[in-house]
Amino acid sequence: MDEKTIGENIRRLRTQQGQTLTAAAQAAGLAKSNLSKIENGQISAPVSTMMRIADALKVPLADFFAEGKRHPDYVVTRKGKGIPIVRDGSKFGYAYEALALEMPGKKAEPFILTVKPGDPPATFQHGGDEFIYILSGKMEFTIGDEKTVLNPGDCVYFNPRKPHAARAVGKTPVRYLDLFVQAPQDEDGNANANA
Repeated sequence: MDEKTIGENIRRLRTQQGQTLTAAAQAAGLAKSNLSKIENGQISAPVSTMMRIADALKVPLADFFAEGKRHPDYVVTRKGKGIPIVRDGSKFGYAYEALALEMPGKKAEPFILTVKPGDPPATFQHGGDEFIYILSGKMEFTIGDEKTVLNPGDCVYFNPRKPHAARAVGKTPVRYLDLFVQAPQDEDGNANANA
């Protein structure tokens, strides 16, 4: 899926709610100009930024990737057939392969991420929970001031409200399952920061 379609979906959801660009950007902790560029498909936003926008708009992250086709009870994604949503060459170099975008009403988004050695460093911070499982390669994972090295078969579940970063260690890319869990909403539709 390309940035233009994602941006159009974000703009449509924002305007359906009657939110101004300024209000949505403030709620997501973004500069108004950055949200405008995302909505216009001019820049690729990392999933962590899109999660902040989804929380600000009180919608599931999957709504940003909707193309009209939905399966009500389950989604099967065959090996190597996930939907690429952030292509190589993006700002941070990360490649995201979405595994279950078509499943409606889910509270988590699973992706296969690939980070290549030498990709530009990036630190992320967002709400919800996050789980990483290393499939291949070696990753240096940083959360707050702590660093650890993760090898194939290792996993980490963490609070992504803390600044965190991942980088490939060695000469091969690191591939990992990354599960983004949105914060539960209260009765008024607000993200519960304590969850």
